[in-house]
Amino acid sequence: MAKNKKKVVFIVLAAILGLAVITAGVLKAVNKETSASTYVTVVEVEKENDFDSTLITEGVLKSKEQRNVVSSLPYTIQEVFLKEGDKVSEGDILLKLDVKDLEYKIRTAQTSLEMERQRLKNMERQLEEGNNTLELEKSLENAELAYENAKSKFESSKTLYEAGGISKAMLDADEANMITAKNNYELAQKRVEDSKNNEDLKTNIDIQRKNVEIQEISLKSQKEALEESIIKSPINGTIVISNARVGLPATAAAPLFVIEDLNNLEIEVGIGEYDISEIKIGQKVKVTGEAFKDKEMEGVVSFIAPSANVVPTGTGKETQVTVRIDILNTDNYLKPGFTANVAINTAFKSEALVLPYETVYEKRDGTKVVFKVENNKIKEVPVKIGIQGDLKQEVISADINLGDKIVINPTEKLYDDLEVSILNSKGEQK
Repeated sequence: MAKNKKKVVFIVLAAILGLAVITAGVLKAVNKETSASTYVTVVEVEKENDFDSTLITEGVLKSKEQRNVVSSLPYTIQEVFLKEGDKVSEGDILLKLDVKDLEYKIRTAQTSLEMERQRLKNMERQLEEGNNTLELEKSLENAELAYENAKSKFESSKTLYEAGGISKAMLDADEANMITAKNNYELAQKRVEDSKNNEDLKTNIDIQRKNVEIQEISLKSQKEALEESIIKSPINGTIVISNARVGLPATAAAPLFVIEDLNNLEIEVGIGEYDISEIKIGQKVKVTGEAFKDKEMEGVVSFIAPSANVVPTGTGKETQVTVRIDILNTDNYLKPGFTANVAINTAFKSEALVLPYETVYEKRDGTKVVFKVENNKIKEVPVKIGIQGDLKQEVISADINLGDKIVINPTEKLYDDLEVSILNSKGEQK
C-alpha cells in the first residue's frame, strides 16, 4: 500500500514538472514574439540647405511671336524682295503684286464719283431755285403780262398788215416777239409748278447723296487695296518659310511667308490635372535638351491656360493644362522645334528639416504622424508636410528637431510609450 502511494506522488510530481516545462516554453515563445514585433529601423532628421520641390516634364521650343503673311487680293506676284532666312524689321517690303487691273478700277471709280457729285450739285441748285416761290410767281406774272402785250401787239399788227398799213417784216417781228413771250410764260409756269413738287426733289437728292457715298466707299476700298498690294512685314523677326514666287497668285492656300521672332522663345508644356495646382506664374524653370546638352537655360512660368484639355498619351488619355515658359537667356543656338526638358521649381526654402517619404504615416482620420524614438520608447508626433522633393519631404512640427530618430515604414501597431529595440541597416539589434 505504501508502495502504491509513493508511485502516485511520483506521477503527480512528474505532471507538475511537465506543466512547468510547457508553461516556460509558451512564455518564452510569447516573449520572443513580443520582442520581435517591437524591433524598428530608424533614420535621423536631417537639415537640407536650399531645399526645393521640382516638377519635371518636357515640351517644345517655339517663338513667342509668329506671323503668317497672307494676301486677300486676287492678283499675281510681280516682285519678291526677300527670301527664307533673311532678317526683317516691321514695315519692310516683302513683295509687290501686279495691280494694273486695280489701277484701272481706281480711275473708273474716280470718274464715277465726280459724275455723281456733279449730279448732286445740279439737283441741289434746282432745289435752291425752286425754294424761291415768291420770285417765281412774280416772274410768272411778268411773263404772262409780257405775253398778253405781245399777243395784243401781234393781233393789231395783223389787222394793219391786212389793211396795208405795215410791212410784212414788221408783222413777222411782232409775231416772233409774241412767240418768245409765250415761251417765257410757259417756262415760268413750269418753274412755279416744279417749285410745288420740292418734296419729290428732296427725296431724289437724298438718294443721290447715298449714291455719292457709295462711290466714295468704293474708291476708298480700291485705294486701300492698292496699298495692300505692297506686302510688308508685320513684325521684327526672321523669314523661316517663303512660298512667294513671281507670277504665282498671292491667294494660295499656304502663307506667302512665315516670320518668327527667334530672339524671343518660349516652351509650351502640358501639366497633368493632379500637378497643376503646384504651378504658379513667375516660378523659376531650368531648361535642358538633347540638342543643347552643354547648356542650361533659365526660364520662368509666364502663362497658365484657364481650361484643361484631354490629350492622348502613351498609356491612354490624360487631362492636361497648357503652361508656357519664357526663356530668359536664349541665344542663336536655340531654334523653334527643339525638344526641351524643363524642371519647374514649385517651392523653395533656404533651410528645411527633412525625412524620407517612408517615415510618414497617415491615420484613418487623415492626420499625418511620425514615430520618434526616445529612450527606446515610441512617441507619436503629428506633423505637417511642407516642400516635397524627389526622395525626401519637409516635416513641420515643434516636436521635431535635427538628429531625432524617426521610425521608417511605421504601422498601426506603434503607439506612445511602446518599448522598442532599434535595428541597424543589416537588421541587427544595436
